[in-house]
Amino acid sequence: MDPFEIGVLVVVAAVVLASCLAAKANAGKRLSEFGAHRHDRRRVTDAEAARDLEDLQDMLDVTNARRRARGLPERSLADAMREFGGD
Repeated sequence: MDPFEIGVLVVVAAVVLASCLAAKANAGKRLSEFGAHRHDRRRVTDAEAARDLEDLQDMLDVTNARRRARGLPERSLADAMREFGGD
């Protein structure tokens, strides 16, 4: 076997071994633990809560339009939160 072929095989084997060892050492860790997706959790949570509240208000507006069309009284946001067990 040519010395170049031996060298290539050794390098490929070293890369595969290093990849396997790195994968085993970091098994079960989320990508965010490596710093790839670092976000302030509170900021993300606040943004999600704001979107949820906006979605709820949009759904309530549509529901109230249907209730008005049927001659029923409108519901407030507090009524909807109470009915569905929101905080």
